[in-house]
Amino acid sequence: MIVTWKERGLVLLAAAPLLGLVPMATGAHADAGVALRTASPKEDVLPGGTYAWTFKMLAKGPAKSGKAVFRMTMPRPLEFVTGTRHCRSKGRKVVCRLGTVRKGQKVKGAIKAKVSRRADAGQKISARGTVTWGKARAARRFPAVRVAKAAGFLTTEEAPATARAAAPGPVHDGGPRGG
Repeated sequence: MIVTWKERGLVLLAAAPLLGLVPMATGAHADAGVALRTASPKEDVLPGGTYAWTFKMLAKGPAKSGKAVFRMTMPRPLEFVTGTRHCRSKGRKVVCRLGTVRKGQKVKGAIKAKVSRRADAGQKISARGTVTWGKARAARRFPAVRVAKAAGFLTTEEAPATARAAAPGPVHDGGPRGG
């Protein structure tokens, strides 16, 4: 009988007759050649508003340099507007060609997206980004952001204390025709 335990990126195998442990790397943490950090708008987003989702990649693997590409699938409530670093959109898929990146180099980028006017208040929006650098790959979720209730644009003000009502009937200005 073989039993497996997964903890902190390590898979431990224990064979009952041998009672031995064999460490193995899991697929999720096997490639540490590139790091990805993501950030979402800090406040709730308003339907119809345009906001930026930012990312940073750090090339830190054994390679000296390589082509880097950032990919993201836009969630349904978002529509791609523009992006830095040669970003293009086809449908909901966004691809940003970051160019040739040297080992140790950091590259920043941003995706600007418009929140659908039909987005439900209270709905959470979260996307997943993936960056590749040469053969290295890293994926990370953007922090979830909540859709705020639409702000009312009506303001109410009290009438000034000196306001007077107009007098009823015809107005006479007392001009040359007499009045």
